Amino acid sequence: MQLRSIFSFALPLLLAACGDPQVGSEYPGESLLTVQGTIVNELDEPPAGPVDAVLVWNTEKDGSGSENLPVRATAVGSFPASFTLSIHEPPPESGLNDFSELGLEGTRVGIGIIVAARSEDYADSEPSWLGVDEHHVIVYVESEMDEDGVWSKLFGGPLAPGYHVMDAVQRIPGSALDAEGQAAFDACDAAATTEAEHLACGAHDVKLKMRPAAGGASAALTVRMAPQEDLEFPDWH
Repeated sequence: MQLRSIFSFALPLLLAACGDPQVGSEYPGESLLTVQGTIVNELDEPPAGPVDAVLVWNTEKDGSGSENLPVRATAVGSFPASFTLSIHEPPPESGLNDFSELGLEGTRVGIGIIVAARSEDYADSEPSWLGVDEHHVIVYVESEMDEDGVWSKLFGGPLAPGYHVMDAVQRIPGSALDAEGQAAFDACDAAATTEAEHLACGAHDVKLKMRPAAGGASAALTVRMAPQEDLEFPDWH
């Protein structure tokens, strides 16, 4: 069973669950991760009013559905607008992917993307998004990672507990990256002897290659605002 079949990443519902920002108005303490970037406008007209840079965690625990949890950071100034997004806490419990019930390692991991949305949309029941960082994901690792587990396979090796900025490259069918992933899956699956090991091999068959960004937390992030059909969301499933 391939890992990809466990997940359902519902992009049209990406910002459906708004909730409250993770960081309140009072001093939140030392940042666990601070990233900086720009929001670049490629729409015919820039949106009226302020735009938020939003970190959205996507979770899938049992294959029955997904939940999306945003954390906001306001981008100010004229476009392209710079933004700083500081995270002061781990993701909430519901923002962590937990595959232990599937017989896989118990480490819980959060994977999020950074999108752009109109600030006022958070008052609506169905907020919209305007753009996305197409080339990075934010990963949170709760505890020590199994060196041969599903997450290590997904990220090209074990990651230390805490936050990580990851480069993300879409796996296009027929490409060299696609062939590389297929070969890794085939080799892993051939060597697997248990159902859990076969399931973990599916990490080689997801749609996105994620590796630690060379610049780490200092990597330059770019959220591109463009027509929806022109954007490529980092779909890791």
